[in-house]
Amino acid sequence: MGNLDEADSAPASSLFLSTSALPAQDRLPVWREVFGQMMVRLDIEPAKDTAFHAEGELLMLPGAACGSIAATPFRVSRTQKLIAADEADMIFVVTADVPLHVAQNGRERILDAGDAIFVRGGERSIIQSHDRAKFTNISVPIDDLMPLLPVCQNPSMTVVSRQSDVLGLLLGYVRLLHSQMPHPDELSRLAAGHIRDLMAAMIGAVPDADPPAYERGGMRAARLRAIKADIGRRLCEPGLSIDAIAVCHGVSPRYVRKLFQEDQTTFSDFVLFLRLERSQQMLRSPTEAISTIASIAHACGFNDLSYFNRTFRRRCGCTPSEFRNGAP
Repeated sequence: MGNLDEADSAPASSLFLSTSALPAQDRLPVWREVFGQMMVRLDIEPAKDTAFHAEGELLMLPGAACGSIAATPFRVSRTQKLIAADEADMIFVVTADVPLHVAQNGRERILDAGDAIFVRGGERSIIQSHDRAKFTNISVPIDDLMPLLPVCQNPSMTVVSRQSDVLGLLLGYVRLLHSQMPHPDELSRLAAGHIRDLMAAMIGAVPDADPPAYERGGMRAARLRAIKADIGRRLCEPGLSIDAIAVCHGVSPRYVRKLFQEDQTTFSDFVLFLRLERSQQMLRSPTEAISTIASIAHACGFNDLSYFNRTFRRRCGCTPSEFRNGAP
């Protein structure tokens, strides 16, 4: 599930293991020993009468770990022996694209595909899948998470619906980290802090408050990233507005403005920046050679050609036509 004994002081690192290059008879022993016992400290058993195959990546940050695993039907267990080998008591967020059966301390949960559950690392547990699964596991030391939660709240076996926007932000943030691992130590620690903030928000640190009232830095960063990605997808819509974006993300326009202000820009400046970036790409693209300047401007979301020409020249120091013809 993620071994953090040495991760608090170690720089960020990423480990990958696949059984595809191994002989069939070696796949399970190697996976159990290397990935199961050494990397994530889980006992792994494949489903009966199933050819075992798995591949996984484990991203280690100072104070957090994120695992992404694809595997044939399996049963993993956290035994007392494996628990005893851990120096830190961990809390895990577990989710998969198929239903999961989770048991811990006499409590059982059946998760629908996409739902997530919090599992305590210091207690025996079993997680089982009856289908081939893509499995995500995120872990932090429980001592780092508890100060972010209400007093005496035990997050163990808390289920989070796949419809939770905070779960979506957390998984999106983890995918971003896997694709762009933060190498500098200070960025790695910041990313781990963001993960803890999002996990605390998922549990419901302040369930009755407006989202802006309790969102910490990690959740705010992930929400801003999601908003920016949404703007990029909808960039060509002339009616793109801060109100429409706010409604889609379940926050107020004022809160969106505040997020961009903290990023030292504004919503409209960011939209204009992306539209001008896209127009530059189209103007230099051979596939758009026969397109008019007006059609390119319209495709990038500009309704007013003179405004497009004016803002383009202010940014690039030349007109769109001059830029198309090779001006630097």
